[in-house]
Amino acid sequence: MIGKYSRRWFFSMVAFALVSAGTPGFTQGMGVMDSFSVPDADTPIEVNADGPIDYDKINGRITASDNVVISCGKDVLRADRVLVDINSGDAYALGNVLLMRGAEKVSAAKLHYNFRTRVSSLDAPIVDSEPFRILADKVEREADNTYLLHNAKVTTCIYKHPHSHYHVKAKTIKVVPDDHITAKGAVWYFGSVPCFYMPYWRQSLNEESGFRFYPGYSSDWGAYLLSSYRYRISPDLKAQHRLDYRTERGLAAGEDLKWKVDNGFGDLSLYFIDDDKPMPDDSPADAVPIDPERYRMRLRHTQDFDERTQMLLQLEYVSDIEVRRDFFEREYRRATQPENYLTVAHRREDFTLTALANMRLNDFYSNVNRLPEVSLDVFRRQLSSSSFYYESESSVSGLERVWPEDSEDEDYSAFRLDTSHMLYQPRQLDGWLNVIPRAGYRATYYTETPVYLETATVTTEAVTIAGVTNMVTTTNVVTSQVAGDAELRHAFEVGTEVSYKAFKTLVPAGDGQPPWRHVAEPYVNYSLRLEPNVLPGELYQFDSVDTLDELHQILLGVRNKLQTKRDSRAVDAVDVNLFTTLKLNTEDDEPMLDLINLDSEFRPSSWMLLEVDGAYSLEDSLLANLNSRFSLIREDIWLIGVEHRYSDSDSNLLAADATIYPNKDWAFNVFGRYEFEESRLEEQGGYVQRKLDCLGIRLGGSVLPGYTRTDGTERDDEYRVLLEIWLTAFPEMGLGSGGYR
Repeated sequence: MIGKYSRRWFFSMVAFALVSAGTPGFTQGMGVMDSFSVPDADTPIEVNADGPIDYDKINGRITASDNVVISCGKDVLRADRVLVDINSGDAYALGNVLLMRGAEKVSAAKLHYNFRTRVSSLDAPIVDSEPFRILADKVEREADNTYLLHNAKVTTCIYKHPHSHYHVKAKTIKVVPDDHITAKGAVWYFGSVPCFYMPYWRQSLNEESGFRFYPGYSSDWGAYLLSSYRYRISPDLKAQHRLDYRTERGLAAGEDLKWKVDNGFGDLSLYFIDDDKPMPDDSPADAVPIDPERYRMRLRHTQDFDERTQMLLQLEYVSDIEVRRDFFEREYRRATQPENYLTVAHRREDFTLTALANMRLNDFYSNVNRLPEVSLDVFRRQLSSSSFYYESESSVSGLERVWPEDSEDEDYSAFRLDTSHMLYQPRQLDGWLNVIPRAGYRATYYTETPVYLETATVTTEAVTIAGVTNMVTTTNVVTSQVAGDAELRHAFEVGTEVSYKAFKTLVPAGDGQPPWRHVAEPYVNYSLRLEPNVLPGELYQFDSVDTLDELHQILLGVRNKLQTKRDSRAVDAVDVNLFTTLKLNTEDDEPMLDLINLDSEFRPSSWMLLEVDGAYSLEDSLLANLNSRFSLIREDIWLIGVEHRYSDSDSNLLAADATIYPNKDWAFNVFGRYEFEESRLEEQGGYVQRKLDCLGIRLGGSVLPGYTRTDGTERDDEYRVLLEIWLTAFPEMGLGSGGYR
């Protein structure tokens, strides 16, 4: 709960060792702010006071009164009266005691410190050490250099007890300098209300660690509390224990490990739940039964062997196809199916060499297994001092197409060797027209190709109609796919890119105004690929390499930019790319010119962005697809994002998320998603946030309205309520968001 900055207040306690046993050589003095200095082997000690400073040589005692100030290096002790016993090593400070070490302060009614045993105690101390404020009945320093705080209260609020917004109260708090803090009987209070109790609490002083609590409610989970405890096992290994309870789903546990090694890092995540309701009441009629013992295991690691070679590893194994959607919704939205791979890439200035292994771990997913795939990409480079440039892509792959275990499709596999080579000769005509002719060859070898066999089955059965029995013969034809002979596919390609840029200054710089310039870049890209000797239908289909076919087309486009300067830097305020493809080898009624494509970006200011891309079909006279994203980002003022995704075939989705900050203390958020194609509100919600001096509080919720599935079954409404409470000094500590990880 305290975090790494807790060690700051600990240093205040170290300042109790203000003086060390030295040779008694004092004199007596009187007067306003009299001073008495004692040389020390390390740091001299200076005693000042408005009242008298007395040295009793017989008993070996020094006393000072009235605004006493004792300085030792950066440590300053102030008190109404101070007594130091040279023989025993005891020092006593009484009345308005204030101990300062730099910007850190400790105040108390009384202080006792023994220089020989190095044991000290404070009565009713208040410790001010940014960002912490600590109040205790008594503080003792033990001989093993640890501290005991009795009946202590700890908070990061700026208001004094009992007016702090929150505090943690414990019977005893033990501090091990530069290491950790432990407490027995720790109770968390919000205001004066006790909220939860920890019989034992341990907190690192070197980094953020401790407990996290994520309370909330959803109609799917019921009321829930997701809890975790983070700590460091070693300098390079962190652990996190998870214990979650959902009233509708039951108890769950997890274990996370994060590590760092030389030039590498990784994590392991294990999660298990004995699900009380793996099949919700509103599950589809054809839903596959799910075992209540559900789990997710994930391993990731990144390793840099040197500045040019890197390894990436990710393995994820799950109990069922729905567990990620049910309990790891954020990950599920990014990718509905987990990826399992091991890749090693070596980068040079001229090429990249990559080895990849990719495979399916759960047999209810489909995948293209690559065991392995080695690829070499040679970047475009000049050949000696000639005018020619060369680039290539080559790969060797062991490929296997696997389908889910309940699929009727048949798995297939092949070994594939693919290599592509291209030559370019860039030139500029008349100093303005850029022309880049190219010519290339691609060869692909397959160890196996598909052969389709038809098997006819003839059955004869007796059929009786109106008392008359006849023999009826039925013939069923079944097509099966088997592996055939190897094939070597050849593909030849030529083409030319032609482009030029035109510039015009629309507004010159002057009178504090930035310049504006228009840049127009028309371009043409001609491509001719001869029909390969092996067509796509004669090959196993793994990826885009296998779809290669005859191509004869011209890409026509024009790019327009409006450029200006902001903060002495050139920026593209408007970037619009409009292009289409003219097909020269159309078949049947296929049009030569169909889609008009748009890719654009508008930045009228540094805090505003509009992106629009889409395609319009000339043949059908309709908008095929359109995606637009609008963002307004002004920190501490507003964060607004609106996104619209339209596809003529299946979707018309509008999503919006807006957060407004009327001042530094309040924030209001609303969000929602609406699917126009189905006239269905997918989700709507929001939150209200209030920041206090030491706490942030956020209360939010959302509704996922029910709907009728395509199979006629009903999906019920789902409601979610989320509470977040965090310490403003340590946003990752205490309560917080995370209900749907």
